[in-house]
Amino acid sequence: MKTRSILFAIAALALIASAGMFIVGSGSSHMSELKDFFWTPLPLALILFIAGLKTK
Repeated sequence: MKTRSILFAIAALALIASAGMFIVGSGSSHMSELKDFFWTPLPLALILFIAGLKTK
């Protein structure tokens, strides 16, 4: 049960990081690279959510 909650917490952090990258990248022209690569943490979040669902 502890492993499952850790996986979900890290996946949530990856989603928050992705949203933060999009928001910061949209607001500043100097940081537009963040908006271009906001999708990078999303596969990690998906993998961690799936792993969290599969653990017993």
